[in-house]
This record gives sequence, C-alpha cells and structure tokens, in this order.
Amino acid sequence: MKTILYASVSDIAAAIQIGIDPHVAGTDYNICVPVQEGEVPEINSHNNGRCIYLKDRNVAVCPMGKVLYPGFYKKKKGEVVFYNSEACKVCSCRCTKEKRGFRYKFVMAESDFKKEYNDKDLIVRQVHIKPNKEIYNQRKSLSEHPFGTIKRSMDSGYCLLKGKTKVTAEFSLIFLAYNLKRVINIIGSKKLREFIKNRV
Repeated sequence: MKTILYASVSDIAAAIQIGIDPHVAGTDYNICVPVQEGEVPEINSHNNGRCIYLKDRNVAVCPMGKVLYPGFYKKKKGEVVFYNSEACKVCSCRCTKEKRGFRYKFVMAESDFKKEYNDKDLIVRQVHIKPNKEIYNQRKSLSEHPFGTIKRSMDSGYCLLKGKTKVTAEFSLIFLAYNLKRVINIIGSKKLREFIKNRV
C-alpha cells in the first residue's frame, strides 16, 4: 500500500479505490467508497461521517452508503445540491431534521452540471479515515523542516515580487541558497569549494 496526502474527501475516496492508504491531518471520520461485489460489510452508523462525490457516476454517497442524486444548481454559490428524500426517510441514522432529507452541496462549475447520473450496480463499503501518527510524523520531518527553516531563519515567509514568473525566480534563488547552506553544513565549505573547482 502506498501512502499519500489528500485534503478533499472525494480525493481520499478516489485514492482508496486505487489502493492508496491515505493519511491526512485532521481526519477522523467515516466515508463510503465504491467496491466490487462481495466486499460489503454491514453499515449501521457512522462517526462524524462525510459525503463523497463520484464524478464518473455524477452521484454523491452519504456516510451511510445511500446514493444522493443531482437535484439543482445554485448559481450564487456555484454549487450542486444532491439529495435523496426517499432514502433519508428509511435511514436508521437521522443526520438532519430537514423534512426533505439530507442535502449535500458540492462546488462545481455551472457548465459541468448535469442531471444525468449512473447508479447502476453501485456497491459501497464504509471506511474510517484516521491518520497513522508515525507515518504522518515522517511528513513533518521531511517537508515541514525545510519550509520552516526558509520561512523563519531565512526570513522568506512572503514574496517581494509579483507575478508567477517573478515569484518562481525569487523562490528558485531562495531554495538555491537553502541547498547551499545544507551542503556547507553537511560536507563543509572546503570540500564544496574543491568540488566546484574540479567541476570548472
């Protein structure tokens, strides 16, 4: 199993479907993900559940495994409202007091909104998403340290220039300086000078 970091619940579900074991900070909830026939454990309740959007089917799935269908588009907020009133009426988990049932809102461009969907042979299983602390701490030691050093010690917590090209050039110089400092701390300035002299 590979490990990767995601922020979107729908992206987490997509990662699980292709065999990736996601570990994301701040997660501690249940979601339902599509599976092959014969892999369906019983779903009785959920812990702080989240809905996911299945783009290829144009449906949403609630944490109790109920399929929510595209209802209408909210232009002002730029989001699609998914719901399934009939499923909510017979669901054992009362997620909402709304008489029309639970409504899931998903941000989407109006041009991508469509009423057509495909829920044929859709089978889901419930998964609890919670990061493994040991694995997540590895990320801090690999990624957070250099960025923290650059922001604090090198006083580069913000950009002096504007525009993608200029900012890219600015940060290229910052990371070059950071890498040179790391090389000097690891092998020393004398060896670095010798290496540069031999290369030239």
